[in-house]
Amino acid sequence: MTDYPHQYSGGMKQRAVIAMALACRPALIIADEPTTALDVIVQAQILEEIKKIQKELNLGILFISHDISVVADVCDHIGVMYAGQLIEYGRREAVFESPGHPYTRELVGSHLALLGDQCSPQTVPDASPNLVNPPAGCRYCNRCPTARDTCRDEEPKWVRLTSDHRIYCCQSGNSG
Repeated sequence: MTDYPHQYSGGMKQRAVIAMALACRPALIIADEPTTALDVIVQAQILEEIKKIQKELNLGILFISHDISVVADVCDHIGVMYAGQLIEYGRREAVFESPGHPYTRELVGSHLALLGDQCSPQTVPDASPNLVNPPAGCRYCNRCPTARDTCRDEEPKWVRLTSDHRIYCCQSGNSG
């Protein structure tokens, strides 16, 4: 109690923030990059603590992360965003085993390449769109390896792949 925040480690600070978040007994916690800048051992401890708390207190947790391996470990459902838009949503298994959106396929492919024997992450060509003045059509089309001319002009639509797996894309036929 006599120490200052700058005297605590990153893991200790994260635990303090989690304790503060739980003090009001919320039904939902929004965890935005809760393991950023932590070493892998402390990151694993924090993730285990979050999962334990979620089960014990029956909390909903909206987990926001750029770390796809953390998302694969922690989340039951996954929403993939690109350029400020949700482009895929589904159960973890569906998203990782059968990614439907081209961007999600590249994310999952990069993750799998890093897990394999040879570390050869895939790169995505071109640059992200200007979000101040977003382009017409699909925001991912300039980077998409399967883009068609219609992708540049048509607004994507939600497409149901299964009862609990959807993508936001111009290229699929059935909207849902």
